[in-house]
Amino acid sequence: MTSAEVRLRSLAETWSWRVLVFAPAALSIWCLNRDGIYRTLLFDGGWTTRFYVLAWIVLTPYLGWFIMATGRLTFSLIRHEPTQRVDEFFVGAATLILTGFGLGALSILYPQIVLGFAIAVLLWDSRSFRKPRKLAVTLPLVAMSLLGLWLLAAVFLDRAVIPDVISTDVQQLYAPYLAEVARNHSIWLAADNPIFSDFEIGHGNGLHLLLATFLPPHVAQIISFLYFVGIGAVIFELARTLVPLRTLGRRWEDAAPSIALGFAILALASDPGPQIMEFGKYHLQTAAFLLYFLLIIVRPSKGQDKLSAGLCGVALAASYPLYAAFAFLTSGVGVLTKAFQRDWQGFATSVALGSGALGGCILAFGVNYLYLGIPATNPYSIFRHVVSVDRFSQFGSLDILDYFVMAQSIGVSDFSIEGGLLVAFRQIKAIIRSAALLAMTCCVVAFLDSKLFPDRSSNSKSWPPLNAAAPFILIAYLVTVRFLDATLKIPSLIRLSIHVHALIPVLVIAIAFAGLTIVWRLAPTWFSGRTAPRLAFLALLFVCASTVYSFPWQSFKSDGAVRFVTGRPLNQMPRVSLNWQRCDELQQSTGSERILPLNGYRAMVPCYFSPLLTRGKIIHTYQSDVARDFKKIALGTAETAEAALRELGVNLFYVQKENCDFWLNGFSDLFQKDELARRFSVRADTPDYWLLSWTNGDEALSPEAEAGISALRARSKEIYLEAYGAEPFEVVKHRLSLDGKRTDPQRLDQLSKCR
Repeated sequence: MTSAEVRLRSLAETWSWRVLVFAPAALSIWCLNRDGIYRTLLFDGGWTTRFYVLAWIVLTPYLGWFIMATGRLTFSLIRHEPTQRVDEFFVGAATLILTGFGLGALSILYPQIVLGFAIAVLLWDSRSFRKPRKLAVTLPLVAMSLLGLWLLAAVFLDRAVIPDVISTDVQQLYAPYLAEVARNHSIWLAADNPIFSDFEIGHGNGLHLLLATFLPPHVAQIISFLYFVGIGAVIFELARTLVPLRTLGRRWEDAAPSIALGFAILALASDPGPQIMEFGKYHLQTAAFLLYFLLIIVRPSKGQDKLSAGLCGVALAASYPLYAAFAFLTSGVGVLTKAFQRDWQGFATSVALGSGALGGCILAFGVNYLYLGIPATNPYSIFRHVVSVDRFSQFGSLDILDYFVMAQSIGVSDFSIEGGLLVAFRQIKAIIRSAALLAMTCCVVAFLDSKLFPDRSSNSKSWPPLNAAAPFILIAYLVTVRFLDATLKIPSLIRLSIHVHALIPVLVIAIAFAGLTIVWRLAPTWFSGRTAPRLAFLALLFVCASTVYSFPWQSFKSDGAVRFVTGRPLNQMPRVSLNWQRCDELQQSTGSERILPLNGYRAMVPCYFSPLLTRGKIIHTYQSDVARDFKKIALGTAETAEAALRELGVNLFYVQKENCDFWLNGFSDLFQKDELARRFSVRADTPDYWLLSWTNGDEALSPEAEAGISALRARSKEIYLEAYGAEPFEVVKHRLSLDGKRTDPQRLDQLSKCR
């Protein structure tokens, strides 16, 4: 055999196994991108759904590997010391967030580029697979690992694999932007589909943007699942840091990995906890990074990398700058505690984290202002004063935002600092009470164990100095978030703050362990028994199993996850109530003609930006080219409104029967009772809705339709008046002032059924 043949054979052997490794991923990507798969999942199910689920099961580990490999590549560029897996994951995610943002800003988010980059990273990583750290396999560790796999499988099938067709936000604010980025290969908005709110919350989430170039928007839920696992890894490391069981002796050291894993399972499975957060949004990404920041500050500073901490801070702030306030909180607490301890390396790491978050904020707000003309639309009351009207008018209407602020804030409760303090003190009290009870129970068990089953051969090791700073940092963060949660009462903030509940089990046990430290110093012989570690593990295993069964598993059964996995279509799932058939019916009957809904805003959620329809067919209330002309259409006269709509090519108007949920354009003078019969005819009259068109010698609007539409519109105005004490649309239209009086916002529930 010649040398050339030897080299060729060696090359074939080197690459053949790599081809085999990547083949399942390639097949899964092809399966997930077949034409019409969304329609089949909704209406038909069957084997398409089964293969869809299988494809995600196969592909998800590859996506996790891609993130980890990117982290290892990044660390190889900035440092050469060994790193922990949890650091590799978050640094990899941060690198991909900034990479995706950069490629999107350059308008080169093409699947060929992204897949080429991913393959290159994975091939680089496959050259030197890191051998896993040797871990003694024990029966407790196996049992806890199986319980963890049960939890992850239930959450994956229930929250990640099933497309979110329940949350109205995911379908109209998150998935559409990812689809637009994949279509335009850019984070910038198309002139005919200016979904500026989606841009604001989505353009900085580079990891999502990268993967959405070659996968359906549903990949957001899979990414959230990976962050869910990342949260578990953070809790595992926090438990190992705050509860160093190895110092109690050999038997406790052997049980330490399984007990730390139990803490992670308990934190993930508790209710409320990360497992109930909406996986189709970016909340789990934000929560995972915030918890990772706590780990950076809490654990020993030796070996930590300041540059990676700053990188993660930049990535979080760039993804959504307002949430960087939590990073500043963590950084500030870290700076104070590390300075008090004279831990200057930890002090520098805390400063790097805060500086990175500040840089990310400047970047994100700057991009928003230079492009949209406003740093952020939330909180609108602050940024409204620095808006560039000319620039923002290219994407949306400030009058609509004024309407939203007035219509929504009028029903929001007043801030209550007293209420926030009360909640914070209750949280501290509950944690301390639980920790004290747990510490006393452990002392009693340890004392009895040392008397009944003494083990003289396993003496306790010298205990490390009591680290009160770490629990203090976690308590300060948790209490501050709960205080803001109860004081501001902002729904989005409340949904995000669910992640702090994952800290409670670790905090309780850490404080209890600090109490045991004091007892150990006074009576070290109490911890010389043989059975206490086994009893602690069995108790934790029982608590974890009951928690997993009570919450994630019950949710798994209630949501009918097994039905979907076995082929049940989405529109037949237990909690699904939205009507996609109507979207399909409108598409089939009107083709590519655009439709402006006048009412039924919430009922039409599945039709806005839906993959079932031609692009931009159902005109969104505030994110569309029509919304840019809100002043002409909704606030202008009937003549100016008709002229503007005709110029935009809008010729069809949807009115849902028995629905008073009129918004914005539906209150235009164009749709007053006197104008209806003069300007419109009936295109379709079904038991569920009217479809109007301009009158061009067609069948005139029937008196019944005219009376029915007018009655719905009038009743809508009455409900708003009863709920707010004023009509929000009229307040915006006529620039009226409000006295701040609130009546009964709960009456808005009557809109959907016109009661």
